[in-house]
Amino acid sequence: MLFSKALAFLKKERELILYGIFGVGSTVINIAVFHLCGHLGVALVPSNIIAWFFAFAFAFITNKAIVFQSKGWRNRAALREFASFLAVRLFTLVLDTVLMVVLVEWLLVDRLLSKIVVNVIVILVNYVVSKFFIFK
Repeated sequence: MLFSKALAFLKKERELILYGIFGVGSTVINIAVFHLCGHLGVALVPSNIIAWFFAFAFAFITNKAIVFQSKGWRNRAALREFASFLAVRLFTLVLDTVLMVVLVEWLLVDRLLSKIVVNVIVILVNYVVSKFFIFK
């Protein structure tokens, strides 16, 4: 009985669970690359942009193929999905960067802690937009 309820829950919430799993993966990539850039002496904003690029590539592929199971990579719909995904992620890159500058440079919060906090905000925005506007 408990097993069947758990299985039913997993089926019902499959998309959200997968988004969470791959969102964590994207976040780990983002934070790891950002942290590595910092250790290499790369400034705050370029570090954020470089980290965003790697997280973006991972997120698009996993969201399209696995989370939202959007079919086709060579048609107009795929191009629209990519353009929409890119536009939204560029918006959240700007949000991410502005929040990072405010937290790190103005409020003097630790770089890594700021990156983690900002990523939570960005994940929520990205999920809502991906779910309802991009991979509908």
